[in-house]
Amino acid sequence: MGEHFSIADAYLFTVLGWCRFFDIELDEWPALSAYMARISERPSVQAALKAEQNRS
Repeated sequence: MGEHFSIADAYLFTVLGWCRFFDIELDEWPALSAYMARISERPSVQAALKAEQNRS
């Protein structure tokens, strides 16, 4: 993630989220785990994930 959040960041967050469906643990890559944690803290991401859960 550079200075500004971009569509590439949103896409990487999505793709890394798919890892759980393939039993891929991100613990082997601490930088990616930290990245996921930082992105998940964003209020817009939390709102989007909540909205997605409500659709299911």
